[in-house]
Amino acid sequence: MSKFMGMPGPWIASKTDRSIGPVSKDDDQSYGMINPVAWVEFDGNPDFQAANANLIAAAPELLEALQAVVRVADRATDEFDMARAAINKALGQ
Repeated sequence: MSKFMGMPGPWIASKTDRSIGPVSKDDDQSYGMINPVAWVEFDGNPDFQAANANLIAAAPELLEALQAVVRVADRATDEFDMARAAINKALGQ
C-alpha cells in the first residue's frame, strides 16, 4: 500500500483564521503557528466553515486509520471497495 507523501499530521484547524495544517515547533519564533496546507474559504456560514476545516484537519489521521483497517481486515465487499477507492483518491492514484 502506498504511503501518503504530503505534509505529515497531525493537522489542526485554526480558531483565529482559515488555515489548516500542522503546528510548527521549529524555533522560538514560529512555535505554535500553523504551517498551512489548506485554507477554508469564508462562505458566510461559520458553522459550515468550521465543519469543513475540521474534516480537512482530520484527513491525515482518517487516511492512516482507513489504510490500517483495510490492511488488517480487507474483504471483497462494496464497503471495502469504497475504502480502497477513497485511499487511492487521497494518494492521487
